Amino acid sequence: MDRLLFAAIADDDTGASDLAGMLAERGVRTLLIIDLPEPDRLTGWLRGFDAAVVAVGTRNIEADAARKRTAEAIHRLRPFAPRMFAIKYCSTFDSTERGNIGPAIDAAMTELGVDFTVAVPALPVNGRTTYMGHHFVWDKLLSDSPMRHHPLTPMRNPNLVDFLSRQTARRVGLAAYPAVDAGAERLRAEFDQLRARGVEIAIVDCLSDRHGETICRAAADLELITGSSAPGIGLPLVWRERGWLGEAGPEAPASEVARPAAGCLIIAGSCSEATRAQNAWLVEQGWRAIFVDPRDLISGRLETSRVVASAAEELEAARPVLVTTSAAPEQVAQVQAWAQAQGMTPEELGRAISSGLAALAHEILKRAPAAGLVAAGGETAGALCRGLALSALAVGRNIEPGVPLCRALGRFPIPVVLKSGNFGSRDFYGRALGAIQGPLEGDDSVRPAES
Repeated sequence: MDRLLFAAIADDDTGASDLAGMLAERGVRTLLIIDLPEPDRLTGWLRGFDAAVVAVGTRNIEADAARKRTAEAIHRLRPFAPRMFAIKYCSTFDSTERGNIGPAIDAAMTELGVDFTVAVPALPVNGRTTYMGHHFVWDKLLSDSPMRHHPLTPMRNPNLVDFLSRQTARRVGLAAYPAVDAGAERLRAEFDQLRARGVEIAIVDCLSDRHGETICRAAADLELITGSSAPGIGLPLVWRERGWLGEAGPEAPASEVARPAAGCLIIAGSCSEATRAQNAWLVEQGWRAIFVDPRDLISGRLETSRVVASAAEELEAARPVLVTTSAAPEQVAQVQAWAQAQGMTPEELGRAISSGLAALAHEILKRAPAAGLVAAGGETAGALCRGLALSALAVGRNIEPGVPLCRALGRFPIPVVLKSGNFGSRDFYGRALGAIQGPLEGDDSVRPAES
């Protein structure tokens, strides 16, 4: 059995895709797995890969279930003897005071028997930074950013030491900016001092890619790390220096912006500012957008056949089409009030919308096979990947930071792009559609795994 360099457990599919894309961009042969298959199939899938990133969908489930899924994933991957495990969560620390970042870290530390790890949610390339334990989105504190309006995980406490301490009984400390800025040797010593003082999880400040590289060097010998996809940028450099990883191949050429993509299906459930702007951009290009009212989708009032026929017409005409439930905060509040009157929690509402979109996508693809699939939003991507039985994705180069082009290995073996709701430029769909149109055959970065 081949040994893995790296195995990560991600709390949603877009986060898994984000980390996998960072690794693949740097020449690490990476497989993204949508839940874990039986051991024999897992062994076949992973043959020839350096890294595995497993999406276990723990972000918005009960804390005990998140612990169980995380522990099971680590248990199943331990026979591949990864040099390092990682718990991947969003760079905006998406969670509530009940969890599930703390519970997932707890489960990993218990399963691996480690007494110290780091928490590095920063991702400077996408404007997520941490200073003196406080988290920022570009120039705004997390609590002042659009994340304060998130329908499932509204982030209103930017003090991550305090916030994570509310999710775990383990002692949380801070490896602050001065130690990080002083370099890897000083930061490694800081980790040792924190551990000696009884700190078990250290939030690590990070303001730049240089800091990210320093953190990777200081943490390279830890058995477990946690955080954003940033380690996917810095760790491959360390692995090459140690002779664990071959040289990276040539960079993939950049895709054209707004290059038309024949018959691609875009499903957007995210209500983030970024995704709503991307939806508007697509309409400005003259492409079709079909808005689905979440209340109709959930209650059964939706004319499903009409939506399917409209989307299929665009795909059959070799045009991209967007199916979306995205809405502005005030409209989201109206839907949440309606759902509450039906006895639904926000988490149940989110799952119902995502499941409904996945069912719609399945009906559309059965009627008119698509040249590619783009999903916007973590809950949406998770429902799509499972509803369409995509199983696993061979990961290629990034279209933009954190969003790679992949090829599904399951029921629908097509190019797939999974985008976090908060990620991507305004013209991201154009870039994604152009990348999907590019050649995939013979591209080792998205080769299928051996079965």
